[in-house]
Amino acid sequence: MLKKMFLCVSLSLGLIYSSKSQVINFEDLSLPPDSFWNGSDFSGGFNSGIYAHFPNNFVDYGGGITAWDGFSYSNKLNDSLQDFNNMYSCFAGLQLINSTVFGVSFNSIDWMTNDVIPTEVSFTVPAIPQSIFINNSAYTALTIRNGDSFSKKFGGVTGNDPDWFKLDIIGYNDTLVTDTVHFYLADYSYTDSLMDYIIKDWTEVNLTTLGQITKLDFVLSSSDTGAHGMNTPAFFCFDNLNCNFITNVTENVNGLFNFYPNPTTAQVYFNKIVNNLKIYNLSGEVIYSKPGNISSIDLTDFNSGIYFIKMNVDGIEINKKIIKK
Repeated sequence: MLKKMFLCVSLSLGLIYSSKSQVINFEDLSLPPDSFWNGSDFSGGFNSGIYAHFPNNFVDYGGGITAWDGFSYSNKLNDSLQDFNNMYSCFAGLQLINSTVFGVSFNSIDWMTNDVIPTEVSFTVPAIPQSIFINNSAYTALTIRNGDSFSKKFGGVTGNDPDWFKLDIIGYNDTLVTDTVHFYLADYSYTDSLMDYIIKDWTEVNLTTLGQITKLDFVLSSSDTGAHGMNTPAFFCFDNLNCNFITNVTENVNGLFNFYPNPTTAQVYFNKIVNNLKIYNLSGEVIYSKPGNISSIDLTDFNSGIYFIKMNVDGIEINKKIIKK
């Protein structure tokens, strides 16, 4: 679902980047009630939103035996059944507001190395992810809580084993890792066992540190491992992946715009008159604003660090990073 559209300008190159902000919420995928899609049509994956692709590898071994890895999608909400066939239910037992479908990820194991194989979302245009909502699969969460013949009960017999189940969200710009966001789906490593937890509610995870990317990898890991790798069932649920997508680059017909110096210790000068200027910190808070006819600003009293300036130049909204030394 498209939320908004805005323009940003590369100030040093005089280029206009058209960017669309989109929440990928899987509402463009239809399912019957209490059901799932797991790739059994051998389509190899699915698209959601305009720019995101979610691959799926489905195998039919015959005799009713099948397997899949990658991504599926679901609307199942059984949060009390600890059974492999309940891998498609979210542990929250309910969906996000205005959501009827959510994604499910499954990391398979490389049987040669016993390493977890990442699941990977690819984008047809560069993306700047903002956030994503994460939840446990009900099957995984209940296995963590109770254990089974293959996986241990987290905390062990005494409840004091420092167990954990972690999701790494890794941004790639082509082959370059931009950053990794760590999120614990369960954590029993606290000295005070009363603080141990398994994620039950849909939880929003901030992805802004990943920056501009072309693909997004998800990798699960656990304290419970054995001879063949991770024992904890490698499923999690997700929804509402919020991204800004860079969709077009054209020359700035209004001419080159620039400001200097950057980095700066004090005064910053613009080569065109600026209006509606706002300065944001890394938390997205507006810490300075000025309405119009601006030719320079003074950052003397600002703390050293990175800031973002939003302003209007010749009727175009421009966003730019500035560094205060």
